[in-house]
Amino acid sequence: MNNSQSDEFTDTRLQSEVREAPKSIVNTLRQLGPGLIIAGSIVGSGELIATTKTGAQAGITLLWIIVLGCVIKVFVQIELGKHTITHGKTALEALNQIPGRFLKLNWILWFWLLMMLFSIAQLGGIVGGVGQAAAIAMPLTGDYREAIQIPSGR
Repeated sequence: MNNSQSDEFTDTRLQSEVREAPKSIVNTLRQLGPGLIIAGSIVGSGELIATTKTGAQAGITLLWIIVLGCVIKVFVQIELGKHTITHGKTALEALNQIPGRFLKLNWILWFWLLMMLFSIAQLGGIVGGVGQAAAIAMPLTGDYREAIQIPSGR
């Protein structure tokens, strides 16, 4: 390995910024907690709904796209994790280093922001839908029962 490659992977953080590895189960879970939440949110209802809808519409002819997307997603997440650990920078800081700027930020970060806004709107829709379904299934007041009795004429 030449000198420029070894400098690329040198940890530039101060010794005071480096934490010791956790030695107990509780401390390990404390360190893994946020990462597990993020990992759990990466594969969510979007993939589940989009892939089943696409499969129903196109049949098995587009299955290769889903498999390829799942494989690429794993390797991108692994490499971003390695970069984050090695360089001490977040994944967004790493993506901002890619050439292609638009208003001081990389274009990838603008797409990321747009995706996050859509995700927040999607979560609002999911919560609203679940709330409506729960209100219909288990009404807390008699308003729903009265509303359905009026049109039926009972």
